[in-house]
Amino acid sequence: MGSNDATAPYPLRDDLVSVHEELRARIAAPGTWWSGAERTAIAAEARAARDCPFNKERKQALSPTAVEGSCTSVTDLPHRVVDTIHRIVTDPGRLSRSWYEKLLADDVLTDAAYVELAAVAILQNALDVFALAVGVTPAPLHEPLTGEPTRARPATARHDGAWVPQIPPGEDGGEDWRDVYGDRESVPQIGRALSLVPDEVRMMNLVAQPHYMKLEHVIDPSYVEPGRTLDRLQTELIAARVSAINECFY
Repeated sequence: MGSNDATAPYPLRDDLVSVHEELRARIAAPGTWWSGAERTAIAAEARAARDCPFNKERKQALSPTAVEGSCTSVTDLPHRVVDTIHRIVTDPGRLSRSWYEKLLADDVLTDAAYVELAAVAILQNALDVFALAVGVTPAPLHEPLTGEPTRARPATARHDGAWVPQIPPGEDGGEDWRDVYGDRESVPQIGRALSLVPDEVRMMNLVAQPHYMKLEHVIDPSYVEPGRTLDRLQTELIAARVSAINECFY
């Protein structure tokens, strides 16, 4: 999606158009662990993954390791980084902790770089799938911006059952908790999943509101985002069906 959404055969809410453009610009900017050029390359690989012949063959295999070959890359990112992006986009239901831990053991990625990579890949894929769903061509990627990643790691992040460290809600999270979660004691796991890279939590929350609801409202089954035609039960039925199709373990 982009600023030329007048080509869509359906009327689109202004907040959707606005947040899509903000997200596209954010992807092209320097992040926490990846440069703007690298983040743009991650987005390009996320876009290419759906049409990669090797991914289609691997998806049909009994095991993702049963097929020999390699992904068709469209960037100069390292091969195993490209493979990681393609697997996140096309075969997320068969990712495993042992696979993730081997990426770290082999120095392919750090834990925080993995979190940011996953966020960029997932959000770019969401942009593209939305565009296709409403009948428009996905917008071109922005030109990457120059600048250095901040490399700011939250001091309170810790292992708490997930694959990656997370900022704990409550006083154990200190200022990181207040900064990322806004003093909320109860935070859904989907809100904590990216907290090793706080800027990606903020971006996810920004994107979640016009498409679904703010992450803070997910745990309240009575909440309905103002101005929506669908009620909460209808919203959750669609969300559950999409999640099942995408093999989301939630």
